[in-house]
Amino acid sequence: MNVAMKIKSLFCLTFLLILAILSTSFAQDNTQVGLPEGAIARLGKGGINIMRFSSDGAYLAVGTDVGVWLYTVPDGKETALFTGHTGHVNALAFSPDGKYLASGGFNNSILQVWDVETKSKHSTLTLTQSPNTLSALTFYGKTLIGINRLRKVAYWNIEIGSNLSEASFVVSGDKVIFSQDGSSLAAANRGGKIQLWDTTTNSQYATLAGHGDGRDMEILSLAFSKDKKILASGSADKTVKLWDTQNHTELATLKAHNAWITAIAFSGDGKTIASGDARESIKLWDLESQKERVTLTGHKNTINALAFAPESTPVYGSCLASGSADGTIRFWNPDNGEELTTFAAGYTEWVKAVAFSGDGVTLASAAYNGTVDVWSLNTRQKLRSLTVEHSNKSGTIVLSPKAKYFAWRGSEGMFYFNPVGFGFQSSREGGDLSNRQFWNIATGEKLSLPWLEGHDRRKVFAISPYNNILVVGNDQGIRAWHLKTGTELFKLNTEQPLSVRRLVFSPDGKKLAAISNSDSPKVWDITTQRDISPPNIENVRVSLFSHDSSTLAMIRKSGIYLWNLDIELADKPNNITYLSGKLDGFRGRVILSPDGTILVGSGSDMWSYPIQLWDVKAGRSLGTLSGHTEPIEKLVFSQDGKTLASGSADGTVLLWDWDKISAKRK
Repeated sequence: MNVAMKIKSLFCLTFLLILAILSTSFAQDNTQVGLPEGAIARLGKGGINIMRFSSDGAYLAVGTDVGVWLYTVPDGKETALFTGHTGHVNALAFSPDGKYLASGGFNNSILQVWDVETKSKHSTLTLTQSPNTLSALTFYGKTLIGINRLRKVAYWNIEIGSNLSEASFVVSGDKVIFSQDGSSLAAANRGGKIQLWDTTTNSQYATLAGHGDGRDMEILSLAFSKDKKILASGSADKTVKLWDTQNHTELATLKAHNAWITAIAFSGDGKTIASGDARESIKLWDLESQKERVTLTGHKNTINALAFAPESTPVYGSCLASGSADGTIRFWNPDNGEELTTFAAGYTEWVKAVAFSGDGVTLASAAYNGTVDVWSLNTRQKLRSLTVEHSNKSGTIVLSPKAKYFAWRGSEGMFYFNPVGFGFQSSREGGDLSNRQFWNIATGEKLSLPWLEGHDRRKVFAISPYNNILVVGNDQGIRAWHLKTGTELFKLNTEQPLSVRRLVFSPDGKKLAAISNSDSPKVWDITTQRDISPPNIENVRVSLFSHDSSTLAMIRKSGIYLWNLDIELADKPNNITYLSGKLDGFRGRVILSPDGTILVGSGSDMWSYPIQLWDVKAGRSLGTLSGHTEPIEKLVFSQDGKTLASGSADGTVLLWDWDKISAKRK
């Protein structure tokens, strides 16, 4: 390394260490920008899909499942740009002069152009194509170019906010990128090949062989070099291929990763390529020798996005930014692989569970990878995080009522979240989902439960809101232990094998329900271990306890059964009330309002995922609450019944003012 480069690297390191301190002082409550109607807070920023530096390196833009986050660099000041977006943001582009930022994405009817200096809307373009999805954006001079999943390329004049023209490209597949100057387009199709297009003439000029056909050969990432002479493709075959875009030939296959290649980026000088994978690693390659130079380690989950800062930018020039499913954005020195700073954090993938604390002061949310975040309900800020060991892939995630304990079952498999669309891919590599862990959230202590070892690992489990009771069940029966002492408390046998999908305690902890897929639940009185199950009711889709534990609701497609648990069946056989009503729009996450009058559930309407409200007695819809961009995974009320929390696969938790929402619908 020459002297100038050493000075530059040292300056970069020193300045970014200062940045780590400054960024904390500039922290803002940006998650509260652009809240949907009825919501009082947003916790989390969503999962990272894409990152882009402005041409002068003064800004870093981050597109997530819920919006855009714009950072001034190097001070780290953060601004949330939410207005107008209704879906994912996985397409971003700065104008060449750095004055404008364009954003759009999957299931998003709005193409927003922002004035970077003022952080305000410059113009809004409404997409009329269906589905309203942009796979990629770029600027070609003053013209903004975008391509959607219907292979339509549109051209806009951003100065006047109007559509100039459209053209059709015969390409398929979701992996589409533009060259930096916007003149070329690369698309990986479903047959494993890569098509190259000239956007100035709307013509295809080459087809590259790709990595091969089949899921284990699927291309997951693409990147052009700055001069667009080289295209890099990363695949599920764990290799990076380099292509000559002029001669249309393969230059090299880079082999060193042991996981899917999920992100690629070229340095501005064209001498280095960075590749990130689904096992947390980033590798830097020398393009001339085609050899690995260094491996960057520090992230704790899949690498979602990579971007090099512009080469000539003072202080941080050529530094590499990496965004991961672990929720962080980190800066690296590409010369020696040293991590310079954690530039930003709080980007969560796929919230699986949510629970309010017993005192109503905090809320805990658990993500797919076993990370638990504890939030202050007063400040809406994250207080602390708990990360379990070996947390790449989960099978079961349980937060106990009152957010005291956390249980997790998983392994070290690979995860890849689709950056343009819903869903994810996961691998079976890393063993079965047999690693079980139990944690005390308040103390951060991992609980040792040796008395569970040797039992069938395919069991489901639940933790009582009181008395530290852990119940574990399978087809043969249910056993209960004291979490702290390991003393076996009771065993519940079933006359017939029971296909248990979930175990659920009533809010008062006195009753336990074993929920199956389509039959009425089995219910026990925990104090006496007596079976108090209702008569068999077929085609039950969802079963749930009321907020006050007095009622068990059993939901069918055509209506709802309400079982009064305070009255014994023997004393009053007709204590089950049936209310008819069309409930086929509800998905699996359903709860009753605190007063038992409104059914609150996750819904699905084409490409949207609202919270549906249903009047239990009148048997009619009370409308919906919209705000999440992906399916809702958890709905729960606070202990006082005043706040509704919804956790979503979009990586956020929304808090809703239930008093205002319910009053408006009466």
